[in-house]
Amino acid sequence: MLHTFDNIMTPANRILDIVPATLALPTRTLEPGELLYEAGREAVSLYIVKHGVLKAIVPTSLGRDRIADLYGEGDVLGLASLDGGNHAETVTAVHHSELTPIDPQQAMNDRKLRNYIMRSMAKQLRRSREMIDEGELPVGARVTKTFLRLTKRFGHTPDVQGDIKEGIKLPLALTHEDLADLTGSSRVTITRILGELRNEGALSGTRGVYVTNLAGLEQATDNYVMQVL
Repeated sequence: MLHTFDNIMTPANRILDIVPATLALPTRTLEPGELLYEAGREAVSLYIVKHGVLKAIVPTSLGRDRIADLYGEGDVLGLASLDGGNHAETVTAVHHSELTPIDPQQAMNDRKLRNYIMRSMAKQLRRSREMIDEGELPVGARVTKTFLRLTKRFGHTPDVQGDIKEGIKLPLALTHEDLADLTGSSRVTITRILGELRNEGALSGTRGVYVTNLAGLEQATDNYVMQVL
């Protein structure tokens, strides 16, 4: 059962309810690693994710790429097209993904679709603010906060009753380098912290399917913060 905490997450079979058939362009399909669009290119289309996971990559002032966010079912991409600007991020698929392209001007003329896009923008802004705030935390706490956020967005509960005591499956094919890019740390540091979380029972599994313990991650967050106080 999909354990969704974020209201913007929308099952693929509901995308048709959001996007009128007259506005939906042919589905765009991407395989892992395939490019949706590149930073600096003109933004000409909105995209609603029907299925899959994608990552947005932005350069830092030090010349290193950083993963700014991950997107899943129901999220809206290509928001720069709303003002005719250029994409600020490069977006590639993490998993096999399907997206519904939409003309931005037509989307804004449909009240229901326009409201949905605005809610999606608000969710993305909130996530961005959370990640900025987390930048001041010790690296261990940034990692645990990242796993908490990803679990709440993409995690699968182990049974139909939603019992999360045994952990929540997080089926994301994120490498240690990806996690480092998400948290502003190094691959070596990520490897060390993941080992600590496994030893504490807050995390198990590996790339592809992690299993997270929400209570354990919350406690680990507090422990990492207390270490620097």
